[in-house]
Amino acid sequence: MADNDLNALSGGVEAAERALAIHTPEVLTFEGVEPEDEGYSATFTMPFSSLEDYQNNISALLDASNVPADERDMTIEVDDQPLTTSLTFQESFYNDDLMGWAAEALSVEEVVSPGTTVFTSNGTATVMFDGEEVETSTSLPRIDFSMTQDQRFAEIGLDFEILESGDVHIAMSYLISDEHQQVQNNYLTEQVEQLNDLDGVDGQVQDSGSVEPADASGEVREIAVTFTTAAAVTEGIQLLLANDNASFEILEQTAQGSLDTAVRYVGTDWSCEAICDPNNLQQLDGATQYPDHWELTEQRRQGGELLLEFNRGMPLDSLTSSTQLNLTGNMVQRIEYVVDNETQQGHEDAVADRFAPPAGTGSFDTTVRDATTLYTVTFEADDAAELTTLLNEYLAAKDIDEQIAINHGPLTGLWASYDVQADLSAVWELATGGVEGAAIFQIVLPAMHSGEADNAIESGRTVVIDDADGNFLVTASGPTLTTVWVVVIGLLLLAVIVTLLIRTRRAATRVWSIASPQAEGQPYNVQGPRDTLTETEILASPVAPGPYASETTKLNEGPVTEQAQSSKQPKRFPDVPVPSPTDYAQLQEKLEEPEGSSGDDSEVETPQDGDADPNKNE
Repeated sequence: MADNDLNALSGGVEAAERALAIHTPEVLTFEGVEPEDEGYSATFTMPFSSLEDYQNNISALLDASNVPADERDMTIEVDDQPLTTSLTFQESFYNDDLMGWAAEALSVEEVVSPGTTVFTSNGTATVMFDGEEVETSTSLPRIDFSMTQDQRFAEIGLDFEILESGDVHIAMSYLISDEHQQVQNNYLTEQVEQLNDLDGVDGQVQDSGSVEPADASGEVREIAVTFTTAAAVTEGIQLLLANDNASFEILEQTAQGSLDTAVRYVGTDWSCEAICDPNNLQQLDGATQYPDHWELTEQRRQGGELLLEFNRGMPLDSLTSSTQLNLTGNMVQRIEYVVDNETQQGHEDAVADRFAPPAGTGSFDTTVRDATTLYTVTFEADDAAELTTLLNEYLAAKDIDEQIAINHGPLTGLWASYDVQADLSAVWELATGGVEGAAIFQIVLPAMHSGEADNAIESGRTVVIDDADGNFLVTASGPTLTTVWVVVIGLLLLAVIVTLLIRTRRAATRVWSIASPQAEGQPYNVQGPRDTLTETEILASPVAPGPYASETTKLNEGPVTEQAQSSKQPKRFPDVPVPSPTDYAQLQEKLEEPEGSSGDDSEVETPQDGDADPNKNE
């Protein structure tokens, strides 16, 4: 309202302000009338919570202003992407169409005469988004604009690598901006969670983590993941680039009459317009890597297209490398190549020649199964150095320049703690066609030894390595030959001691064993120097207990004769006089005399022929 319009107001500005407040539609908030440089202005605000709510409120204002339906065209388009939001508004009506109710309010409240106009301007339409005013595409007093909120990454890097096993490793680097670090970090965190849930992802997704606000400017957040299938690569790259059209394929083709296989790795529509700044021509730049020994025949990476083609050779069904260390230090290396029978059909001899070792280095065995053929190469050596030499001679015979290295710490002392270091990655030179199934590297330790490795999936005597590149370090411990000898000698000494204890115990048992139950409680008699036992009492005693009981003579328990009966009458042994010292001396002298002589010089008479022998029976 201009200053000169105040004369047309009945009751002045206060009356006009009161009338507007009474008739303000529910969708508007009346802020009041304020003086301006050239008059007065009435301010209204219309809050809304969504685009749908906005449309409903505008329709309510058009209804209050009695605007015809054919003059209410309104178009609202929203394109909400992960890091961008595009908004388009187009309205065919003007601000005064929305405020027609205000002129009616002043007339109804008799502030102005009917048909009198006091509004000298159609007002202004201002759009604020995220605290900033949006520039409209027209100078007319109506809303007509398009805008985009852009929070995309200024730069994204992509490193692509094909591993020895044929798996695909993708490493992404996202440049975080200070202005949009929270939104960008939240987006990447959600992508990592979805990647971890995918089938065909090897292990956990590697994530450097959210970049803090203070360090956000110019900082990079890195995300790396390994995929085991082409389908997993497709799903993963779609998440990493926010592009549902991105795809990946692995195509194999074998030429007729050849063992070699051409393998093509094809990535299509690898672009990131949804999350990266399209004006940066270096988007998705990065390294492209693959095993050095693969024969590359074609490579292309530009314009969102990726192509790598290799002459891979014959693919293996599986590969197993087993390194065995024995207690004496000698070692055995066994390599098992499994080939699908359909793959090698018609080329069996050529395949055998490819894997067979040269004469004098190792043994070779072929086992034909239902669907596959197993080729086993075995090398035996006295120590790690000799085994390394044999394996390198084997590779040299196959025109392979790469070297194998195997070594371990000494197995000495009573309990050895040592490391086993092996680099068998050159074995992959014999499997240039890759391995479609499992590729396993393991080490078998001596008996009673146990080991572990940082990249092991099984520990113990047999350590299975998780990484199939063939390079590993195992920390192990266990007894040695010295320990074995100490145990053997200790067991022999223990056996001798136990034997002696058993024999000593048996001897003591014989001497101190208790009498048999039949003899318990029965007295037995022994003639002592002061005893007056009779012969009958002694002979009638039971057998004395002890180890010599069987040697004791028992009396006959049969009928007793009259003579024996009389002998049972108690009588004592005849007394034997004890010789005096004089008698003892004389008896000793007599015993010491030589035969044929006597002490009294008496002659001994010989019997005459006529004498009769008293003991001779006539």
